[in-house]
Amino acid sequence: LLVSVMFCYILKKEILSAAKQGAVNLHPAYLPFNRGAHPNVWSIIEETPAGVTLHTIDNGVDTGKILAQKKIAILPHDTGKTLYRRLEMAAYDLFVQFWPKLVEGKMKGQIQSGRGSYHRVKDLHKLDEIDLDKKYTGRELMNVLRARTFPPYRGAYFKAGGKKIL
Repeated sequence: LLVSVMFCYILKKEILSAAKQGAVNLHPAYLPFNRGAHPNVWSIIEETPAGVTLHTIDNGVDTGKILAQKKIAILPHDTGKTLYRRLEMAAYDLFVQFWPKLVEGKMKGQIQSGRGSYHRVKDLHKLDEIDLDKKYTGRELMNVLRARTFPPYRGAYFKAGGKKIL
């Protein structure tokens, strides 16, 4: 049984086929929302459900059958970092709860329903620059600032006098 936990790389078919009992992933998103990279950020930006999902791994990116999920509330004071930390703890709890059933092969997956969303790493960088001439709602601007607050990583910025201001 191959187990991937919040792993940021796509596993090749050769690796997946070596797992005789299959492969599962513990993803820090409430699938089908926020497949791919940085689900904690996109839950805040797009105001989509946040949570963790244990799912089978197939040829897609976070598209396998859902084995177990737990929804996590996004709090008004959450940042990208605080939400990620709470998702880590929820992922741990979910994994511990379902590990015995998983090892025994007693978990049946459900096909993901709904369109959901998918984001690549490069999508994140489109959020970083705040255009001082663009109109944002207060909510949109605050969500960008909250989502991109994850020290020690650089977050949102604007440009003034040819300089990047974080």
